[in-house]
Amino acid sequence: MSEKESQLTLAFFQLGEQPFAPTADPAYFYATREHRECLFRLWSSIDEQHGIAVVLGNYGSGKTTLLRKLLTGMAADPYRYNTAVVGSPIPSWTSFALLESIVTQFGLRPEKRSFVSYMEALNQYLLANRDRVNTLIIDDAQNLNKRGQLELLRLVQNLETPQHKLLNLVFFAQLEWIRVLQAAPNFEQRIDMTYTLSSLDLQETRNLIEFRLYQAGAHAGRAPVFDDVAVRLIQVYADGNPRVTVTLCRNVLLIAAQIKQRHIGRELVLHTIDKTTVPDPDKRARVAAAVMETMEVPADNLFAEEHEPRRLAVARRSHPQEDRASRLLLRAAKAKQARLDDGH
Repeated sequence: MSEKESQLTLAFFQLGEQPFAPTADPAYFYATREHRECLFRLWSSIDEQHGIAVVLGNYGSGKTTLLRKLLTGMAADPYRYNTAVVGSPIPSWTSFALLESIVTQFGLRPEKRSFVSYMEALNQYLLANRDRVNTLIIDDAQNLNKRGQLELLRLVQNLETPQHKLLNLVFFAQLEWIRVLQAAPNFEQRIDMTYTLSSLDLQETRNLIEFRLYQAGAHAGRAPVFDDVAVRLIQVYADGNPRVTVTLCRNVLLIAAQIKQRHIGRELVLHTIDKTTVPDPDKRARVAAAVMETMEVPADNLFAEEHEPRRLAVARRSHPQEDRASRLLLRAAKAKQARLDDGH
């Protein structure tokens, strides 16, 4: 969305900020019950210094925002928490390259560049800070897919006193990392806490939309109003993924502002999917099926102009070359059904 388009949306809906910006602003993070539970369990594992914690979830499920909330809490008490972050490890790293990154993130500069001296420097550093909660956080941990990398992390995590671990390890990873962990039982068995984030359900999707609008300064009478069918179609298309939900809502608001319509209904969401998303037959088939469950309209007439907002219908007549796009969802549904009928 360009600056001009963003300003158009803000002006029409009289919003103070963009409610569905693509950045991971903690102020706009809607914490579901799962997010709150995950954060609580993370803090418990970290404060008790139990060792390894893993948070798993699909792209856009809120892992990075949870990480930032964790860092914000730790930064508020720097005397208690000593934290280092490896933002996105490179898959091709050797175990020594990974160790070098860890040591660097803790601010250490060993005189001799060798595995033994780096491990000794880290060990001495953690012992010197044993009265603090030392934590290493690794984001995009699914990039760590080599046996040597996990073996190094196991060795690092073995540093301990008789009372507790000297170093917490907290990993945020995609679900694909599960296979890597299962192939390394010597590491997997040392994991103290694992939490897997699931998709948003229908009510949580509604809550996310309303929360973000509220945070952006939405006022009754001027704010966009997403009806129940619109929210359902957004949830179905996004498959409960918060990032996809936010992106779709951002584009919906832009189109709504362009045609000066505050009510967000089925037609606007379908039109937005047609015009602003990468064609995905499976996703569009799911949406088309959901639409047909919510309306008494024959499938062949699903995208007829009489079922569109008046302004959208006028816009489509002014741009006949766009007529094909408006039937993509129905076509996807028919194609999928044809594959099923053929036994594929």
